[in-house]
Amino acid sequence: MDIDRIREQIQLCSDQTELIFTELGASFPSMLALNRNAGGSSIQAIQAAMKDLVTGFAGTTDDEKSFFREYNVKSNDIFARLNERMEMLDALNQRVSDIRKDSEELEIISLNAMVISIKSGEKGRAFSTITENLKRLSARMITLSNDLIQNENQMLEKNAVLKKSYADMIASQNEFLREEREEHTDGIDRLISAASDYLTVMDEKAGKISSPIRNAMGGVQLQDIIRQSIDQVHLALAEVQGIREDETTEEKLDQLTLDLDLLEVSSRIIRDVERNLDNSLKIFADNWDLVHGILDSMDEMRRQFIADFLDGSDPSSSIPMAMKALSAGFSDYIGRLNLYQRGQKAMVRDSALIVGGVKHLRSLFDTIKPIISRLQHVRITQQIEVAKNPAISAVKDTVEYMSELIMKADGRVQETRKELEEFIGTIEELTGAFTLSSEEAQRQLEWIKQEKIQFFAKMNQHQETLTGLMYGLKIYPDSFKDTCRKIDDVLDSLKRTLATISDVGKHFDETIEFYRSSRSRLLAEIGETEWVIHNDHLRLLAERFTITTHKEAAGQIGGFEVESSSLEEIESGDVTLFF
Repeated sequence: MDIDRIREQIQLCSDQTELIFTELGASFPSMLALNRNAGGSSIQAIQAAMKDLVTGFAGTTDDEKSFFREYNVKSNDIFARLNERMEMLDALNQRVSDIRKDSEELEIISLNAMVISIKSGEKGRAFSTITENLKRLSARMITLSNDLIQNENQMLEKNAVLKKSYADMIASQNEFLREEREEHTDGIDRLISAASDYLTVMDEKAGKISSPIRNAMGGVQLQDIIRQSIDQVHLALAEVQGIREDETTEEKLDQLTLDLDLLEVSSRIIRDVERNLDNSLKIFADNWDLVHGILDSMDEMRRQFIADFLDGSDPSSSIPMAMKALSAGFSDYIGRLNLYQRGQKAMVRDSALIVGGVKHLRSLFDTIKPIISRLQHVRITQQIEVAKNPAISAVKDTVEYMSELIMKADGRVQETRKELEEFIGTIEELTGAFTLSSEEAQRQLEWIKQEKIQFFAKMNQHQETLTGLMYGLKIYPDSFKDTCRKIDDVLDSLKRTLATISDVGKHFDETIEFYRSSRSRLLAEIGETEWVIHNDHLRLLAERFTITTHKEAAGQIGGFEVESSSLEEIESGDVTLFF
């Protein structure tokens, strides 16, 4: 058997184990440092993004509700006072109706007076002319009274429209005070909370991968014993000389016996190396199976996480679908907000129409005033004409009654005018206050709306980012899995090295058997059955060994005592260092 070939195989195994254990010694600590740092798509990063999303939604429903409650108090007060003022129109309407009745009666009486004056002939011509003016003015008063009543009715209709606008605004306002939109947000909160809890469980299970990695590092500790053992095999094999043909039989037997002792020592050490490699591999393999089990479990949990919270079309379980439903609700919310704003603008417009109506009432009353003045002038002229013209003395009582009607109409116009001025002033004040309040409310509402639009656009972008992170969820960083695959290859290499060491052990057995046969043949030639060498070569070699069990093995094979003083305090298998 070629000893040089065995040396080459052992050296190859030595080099391989050195590389393998160096790689493992560096990889395991790096994995412990990497396993909880998966970057932007890590469990911690996703949970932080979820927290930001929930925190963002938590403060998005209070501003508008506070606004509507405050605005509701203001507008209710204004409209209560406005409706109270509008009830004054009934009293004004009654006064104007009375003025019209007086004017109608005055018109009829003036017509009778004209008939009497016409019968008086030429003497009644002047009175007839005066009475005709009275009739014309009365007709004008009737027309203006009808206009006033019509205008008042129109104002009441406008007030009814304003009331409807107010009712519509209140109904729209109540939409914002409902809890429906908060329920959507609460659904998102619950869904994200469930997803975050699931991630927490994943994180806890993922963290358990550190334990088998640490335990696997224990297999690296056998590296030094394996390395020293192989070095000692090299020392022993370096002393194997083999026999030369020019030597005597005794010299050949001495060398064969020494070589056999060296080979047996080397064989025992190689078996020890094989056991230590096997123990290391078992430590690595057992713990690495646990690592792969955790990795497989994490992959399954990741798939389940995506199936539960990302895939599907049910808003109650799918975060993207829940966000889509929330977006639809938000669009409806903005639509209702716009409707509310339009209703508010309609109320400002309707209140302006009422102000325009009351101002028209004022202009109508301004038209009545000169008519009343002319009626007063006609009244005085009639009284003078009746007093100086005996021909029309028959209408004296009629003239007196017409004078009373004119005076009554004048008084009613004055009272109505006074009430109208008070009514107009109050209406202008209330509608002006409402207009200013509405303008301020429009500005606040527009600010709230734009803030909500910007906020929700930001939340949508944030949700898209979150969804991307969730789909790209990494329990461990890519470099962690790369290292796992590298260690898988290293462990496969270690298995091959172990197989090579096992083959080396078999080669030792074959070589030892060959050497024993050669020695037996030589002993037979000289008629001997045993051969003992008398030199300290193996003893001196054993003293260079650094592992006590190997020292003992050399002593057993060589038939000499190992120094008891150096072994009594050292357990079998411990390493003894020599400097």
